[in-house]
Amino acid sequence: MKAVICLVVLAFCAAAMAEECRQDSECAHVTCPENDYRVDCYLRQCTCTHVTQTCAAVRDCTGDCRFGWHCLDGSCRCGFGFGGGN
Repeated sequence: MKAVICLVVLAFCAAAMAEECRQDSECAHVTCPENDYRVDCYLRQCTCTHVTQTCAAVRDCTGDCRFGWHCLDGSCRCGFGFGGGN
């Protein structure tokens, strides 16, 4: 039984680590909600970054974002969830 639990934990860890990116090209599986976004790898997570909207706080970010908005480095970013994000 302990072996099964260890295998399940290892499988979960492997799946979680596989979701991390190191460069933008590893985010090809992510699609952004609208044309004024670009897909990029930010802090090892695939995100959709709004190319024109800037922010000082998360309340400045609007639009469709399944995983919730984040204001990072003055840019509105959508993502930070398993599978990258939409």
